[in-house]
Amino acid sequence: MIYLLGGPPRVGKSIISNQIRQKHALSVVSTDTLAAALQRVLGLEAAPDLYVFEAFNKMSMAQRVQFITREPAGLIDYVNRESRVVWEAVEAYIHREHDEGRAVLIEGVAVLPALVNQLRELPYRAVFIGNQGKNHQENIKRSAEENPHDWMRNVSDAYIRAFAMFVNRMSATIEQQAKQYGFEYIEMDQVVLWDVAENVMKSFGLGSV
Repeated sequence: MIYLLGGPPRVGKSIISNQIRQKHALSVVSTDTLAAALQRVLGLEAAPDLYVFEAFNKMSMAQRVQFITREPAGLIDYVNRESRVVWEAVEAYIHREHDEGRAVLIEGVAVLPALVNQLRELPYRAVFIGNQGKNHQENIKRSAEENPHDWMRNVSDAYIRAFAMFVNRMSATIEQQAKQYGFEYIEMDQVVLWDVAENVMKSFGLGSV
């Protein structure tokens, strides 16, 4: 069985996947890892959409805040364009693991409902999570403060507030698309992270240990 967990950045996909891995001894792969590997072998000319975030990343923090606030749909489009490229590697990996008879959990932003829907011939289960809560910026800030390696520890409150708005907007988009393709969407606002992990495992057909 192939398990897929999708959702916007900063909603807890990696934490939930790690909890599932510890309970069920599944291999877990992040689409961020596959994206980084692709960038090592594919240049700008070969895969321009793989590098759509370069211009955004070169902006100052103030410019990023302005961009996100003014064009949240533009940032979502960046995610979608990059994800379509990364999905080619995800799909190849899925087919290889399936052919070898291994179960695997793949999590990441590149797991999008429209892309997952292309896997009709393979045995898989997909769940999408998101956070459309008004106070999600506090979750992002707290998570960054708890992780000494998190680059968002050093960003401004204005940036976190703008990024939380983007996450809210993308969560709503993913919820709509998940329903369109018949996938489950779990809203995380005001829900304990462990409870979400339990719900994801139930949706995957994995019992609690």
